[in-house]
Amino acid sequence: MKRIFFLLYSMGVGGVEKALLGLLSIIPLDKYEVHVGLINKEGGFLNLLPKEVKIHEINCYKKYWQLLNGTPLRAIKELLKKRLFKDALEFPFLYLWLYILHKNAFNQYGLYKFLLKNEPTFPCSFDLAVSFAGPSRMIDYYICEKVKATRKCSWIHFDVSKINIDKEMIIQLYKQFDRIFIVSETGKEIFDKVFPQFTDKTMLFHNVVMQEQILGMADTAPTFDDYFDGKRILTVGRLSEEKGQRVAIDALNILLNKGYKVKWYFVGDGNDRDCCEQLAAEYGISDKVEFLGLQTNPYGYMRDCNVYVQPSRHEGFCITLAEALCFGNPIVATNFTGAREQLQERANAVVVECTAGDIAEGIKIGLKNELCEKRIINLNDDLSKLLDLV
Repeated sequence: MKRIFFLLYSMGVGGVEKALLGLLSIIPLDKYEVHVGLINKEGGFLNLLPKEVKIHEINCYKKYWQLLNGTPLRAIKELLKKRLFKDALEFPFLYLWLYILHKNAFNQYGLYKFLLKNEPTFPCSFDLAVSFAGPSRMIDYYICEKVKATRKCSWIHFDVSKINIDKEMIIQLYKQFDRIFIVSETGKEIFDKVFPQFTDKTMLFHNVVMQEQILGMADTAPTFDDYFDGKRILTVGRLSEEKGQRVAIDALNILLNKGYKVKWYFVGDGNDRDCCEQLAAEYGISDKVEFLGLQTNPYGYMRDCNVYVQPSRHEGFCITLAEALCFGNPIVATNFTGAREQLQERANAVVVECTAGDIAEGIKIGLKNELCEKRIINLNDDLSKLLDLV
């Protein structure tokens, strides 16, 4: 039986994790032995991994987390605290050497190699190893340098022009990948432009959306219970600056000032929640904003809202938008990577720029639109692209 290994950070309630669950739902697990490695073996979706999947925790990064993500001074203090005196002495010279070597553009590949030099390789070997949360220094490096596999590939879920990446390290690592899967056409165009040396390896692979399962889960999901008699606007996603909830609240304030009887509901949690709550309070509209928290099953809200809005500043594909398409409600999305690609055949969807005024105008249109037929999804279109590598 062929063996496939996927590596990601955790099984938190997020788009990358949903994408993995979708992919695993169409891989014939009776024919392939699938392993999932997690840097942190935790998350709200952990128990949703199929029982046939073997789960591993990758422990090597825990001891180096501050070294890889902090300043050089903090890294040296950490090494001294761990009584790694030799490494503490070598560390500043390593930083200086790497800085000079790469002409003042610091490449962390040498840092990873230095810190993980004594860490063992993964004990199993595989036919295919997949870095499933790319681009990611930790995950890409581990797959390339610490996993034995006949073939290796990366999975790009993000717009590489919008996130902070170590371009030199990516170039060094991605030479080792046989294939680079990218989840949207626009995302692939951007990646190919940023990394033209890898265009012969890149391939489009849409995220798998489990339409039938989502529609079934909506029947058992929580839904709105506040007896609000106006129009309900919904957004699902991590509460963070890049997801655009703050500009959504700005847009809500515009709509309320124009007399629209609306309320905006946010499913998700994150470090931007306090800022969003404060902004709503400053506008005096806290009673028209409701934070529903983290939900592993948000599909009742998706089914029952009047307008679904995705106000993201940037995305790679946006799986929550794809999930919203499983229902027939009007949709408003900002012009992030993959939005037009997903909504081009949806009659009651509109794509706007990521400004409060434009989002408010889009919602006005959405409130006038009617329900349309649910999207029919062919889950198996791309699967052969992956399994052909095994």
